[in-house]
Amino acid sequence: MFKIPMLGKMLGSPTPEASGKAHGEPRRESPPTPPRPQASATRQGMPEQLAQNLKTQGDAMIQYGARLLVMREMLCAMAVALPPDARASAQRQFRQRIDQLLSLTDDHVLPAEFHAALLAEVNYYLGELRQR
Repeated sequence: MFKIPMLGKMLGSPTPEASGKAHGEPRRESPPTPPRPQASATRQGMPEQLAQNLKTQGDAMIQYGARLLVMREMLCAMAVALPPDARASAQRQFRQRIDQLLSLTDDHVLPAEFHAALLAEVNYYLGELRQR
């Protein structure tokens, strides 16, 4: 989200110096800099930037949700058009692909919310394939 030097400036704290020297080489000490009087003013600006970042992320989530809803409705509309034998085949293939997907997630710790949402979507689509 923030680059370290930028975050350091916003917080009024020193940032690590970017130099081409190796870690073992002695560093040239720079004279201490006096504290900035603007630090408190900069800190007051942080809530506005944080609010803007949260709004941007919230807007992106809303747009992502809208796209997913459209895809969901499109898939349900396509399921209606399938003959019964094609729906049964699609259901079998869907289950196989979900099993493969779940086996990939076994190696990675994912939050319970991920698994709950995934299984809810799987059950929704399986229900749509059965009903139509």
